[in-house]
Amino acid sequence: MINIERYLKGVKIIFSFLLLGTQIIFSQTNQYYKSFKGEVVSDSLNLSGIHIINKTSGAKSITNENGLFSIGVKKNDTIIISSIQIKPHVIVVNPKIFNQDLIKVYVEPFVNELDNVEVKPHNLSGNMLNDMLDSGIKDPINFDDVGIPGFKGKGKEKIVSAKSLILSTLLLPLTGGLDIEAVYKHLSGYYKRLKKKRLLDKQYASVVSIMEFYGLIFFINN
Repeated sequence: MINIERYLKGVKIIFSFLLLGTQIIFSQTNQYYKSFKGEVVSDSLNLSGIHIINKTSGAKSITNENGLFSIGVKKNDTIIISSIQIKPHVIVVNPKIFNQDLIKVYVEPFVNELDNVEVKPHNLSGNMLNDMLDSGIKDPINFDDVGIPGFKGKGKEKIVSAKSLILSTLLLPLTGGLDIEAVYKHLSGYYKRLKKKRLLDKQYASVVSIMEFYGLIFFINN
């Protein structure tokens, strides 16, 4: 069985060395590397979630609801701005662009022109409800079918605090029930291990976020 305490200490040491090494690298290369800030501009498009990709280093980012983005670059990097609703836009980070605090990128909507479509009758009655009932479609519609974002996967397990269990125990004559599963998870150390696991996941996510922002090539070269 894995020793959680030893594993946690090892991860903390590796994480500390990575942050220290990153700071040293940044201090040595800050005149060549910077956080490139920009704003995607359009009068008619939703500017949230547009992909910003540094083709040279592999770094990735997305725009916020206002079209703003930030991504690590150096001179002569190639930045690609793309989304399903806009025409791809390419920026070569020349010295002039590199030295700007913020650039504005004006994008054009992407229009997918379809070939001629031939519409044929299918014995529809004109009554939408009756036609839907007679269509023979039985599969349920979910959020993917209508383009609505939704949660997939398991929900995050709630950790019942010791204070809540003590209060439930004191109020047992009134409530008539006690969360036996939560009591067992506290006594067995399950909640303690779960908290440590979530801490490790958070630290790992921070490392991944740093690597995605600057790109793997940046760390390999330095």
